Amino acid sequence: MVDAYRAQEQQDALVIERVPAPIGPLGPRRPAPNWVTVGIVAASIFLAASLYQLLKPAGPTTDPAPGFLARNPPATTAPALPAGPPTTATTIPAIRGVSVLLRYTAPSWTLVKVDGRVVFQGTPAASEQRPFSADRTVDVILGNAGGVELTVNGRRLGAAGAPGAVWRGSFKPGDPGTRG
Repeated sequence: MVDAYRAQEQQDALVIERVPAPIGPLGPRRPAPNWVTVGIVAASIFLAASLYQLLKPAGPTTDPAPGFLARNPPATTAPALPAGPPTTATTIPAIRGVSVLLRYTAPSWTLVKVDGRVVFQGTPAASEQRPFSADRTVDVILGNAGGVELTVNGRRLGAAGAPGAVWRGSFKPGDPGTRG
């Protein structure tokens, strides 16, 4: 009986295998990256970042030389004296250490160090006044010496120098007449 079953099954059971067709590409293939374009984009980003670092506004700096690219940050460290009658040598209070008052008759780039620390860098306008005091030294650099009058420890010294001249001075306690 098994043989009869097998004979009947073999006749009816013709098995045809189907081999699936290959899938092939699923969509358009992306081309390989163009490395020249990638390099140009990277170089452009680097150049833009370098240019930004070069031209960005800077805060207070320790560069003492005024120049073509000198930046003038807003002055917030030394308040200007209120408008009113001009201050005379008798109205400046005696300060232990050294006190310096800069009176501007014309704009002048200015850098002031108090006890070795930069406390002001900028270009005040004419008619502004800037007081500074220190325990040890007040160092001053002026870009237009003729546009600034100095008062040191209550003693009026007059204009720091010739108009347009760069002037450097250091003041210490006990030598109010010391200049440049």
